[in-house]
Amino acid sequence: MTPRIYATITFAIAIAVAVAVSNSVLTAQGEQPPERSLDGVWLVMFTPRNCTTGDPIPNAAFEALYTFHKDMTMLASFRNNSLTLDRTAAHGLWRRDLGWNQYSYKFVHIRRNVSTTAFAGKQESTGTLVLGEDGDTFTTEGFTTVFDVAGNPGNPSCSTSAGTRFQLDF
Repeated sequence: MTPRIYATITFAIAIAVAVAVSNSVLTAQGEQPPERSLDGVWLVMFTPRNCTTGDPIPNAAFEALYTFHKDMTMLASFRNNSLTLDRTAAHGLWRRDLGWNQYSYKFVHIRRNVSTTAFAGKQESTGTLVLGEDGDTFTTEGFTTVFDVAGNPGNPSCSTSAGTRFQLDF
């Protein structure tokens, strides 16, 4: 066999191997599950907790809606449990921390006195969120601080929550 024929055969085998390897890589990539994300609307059930003991305060549980946007901003709306204070929708930020399922968030909303409509301070909440394996549920550990009209922080409160993705099923 001449060196030229040998080089041609070697080159053809190298191309065949490269094509086979690239096809197997593309097939393997196509078999991976789609990337999971928080993007979308979520129905959320909050359970306040005793920050010292971690015990839930079930009679103080309430519902909320979260919307996570692709640009890492978020909106949150809460069912109001108070007869004296009202909260505006909350505006905030979120980020992915570790892997595909660990996130952090922070949001703020304005509080007002229901009877006088006067500004009553603001409330800031931060937390960590773990997206469920199914990509359609999450759990959180949260911390909230209420600030009075002068900006002085009160004692923080703690909560856990469970969220379920709002689906477009008709």
